[in-house]
Amino acid sequence: MELAEDKVKSLIDGENLNKLNDETLDQLIRIAVSHLCRKSDGEALTQLCRSKPDVIKTAYADVIKLLIEAARHDTSSEELSKLLRCTALTKAHIDKFCQFHANYKEQLQENLETIGNGLPHIIDVDWRIDYCIKSSINDSAGIPNYNISLSTMKHGNIQSVQFMCTIQELQELVLKLKDAARHIEKLTNP
Repeated sequence: MELAEDKVKSLIDGENLNKLNDETLDQLIRIAVSHLCRKSDGEALTQLCRSKPDVIKTAYADVIKLLIEAARHDTSSEELSKLLRCTALTKAHIDKFCQFHANYKEQLQENLETIGNGLPHIIDVDWRIDYCIKSSINDSAGIPNYNISLSTMKHGNIQSVQFMCTIQELQELVLKLKDAARHIEKLTNP
């Protein structure tokens, strides 16, 4: 999905950003990028806010929104430049945005992937059967137990989820997974 022209106009107030000189805008974008890439301590923005605090804060919010949306929509620098021409931004400010976007787009996208509470993806399954011959704890001797190990990935981190189940529990799990797969197939095929 592409970043739309009307969305860019709503994200950024070009007239407000044009009130900033080139050096201040450069520092503001640099602070925003370092904040989004989790390398900022926050002190630089407070020092920059001493001159025009309201303008700086609004401009900072606009820069953050624009950088996030451009990275989220995987917008190229050329597309971003074209979209920003419809705003009131000057050519120098557009070039500055596009330069920072090109340099930090991949890093911003990587950091955006770590945000959220999505479920981990199962990437591998390993299992084995244990057969208990005799138990002093209960009378369930002679029943096979299945040890299942799921390798999951979330935000690039691989973890293992392990559990034990009986044949009936394993059959129920398989039936529920097949049922979920059927529902997903119905949703994707209209």
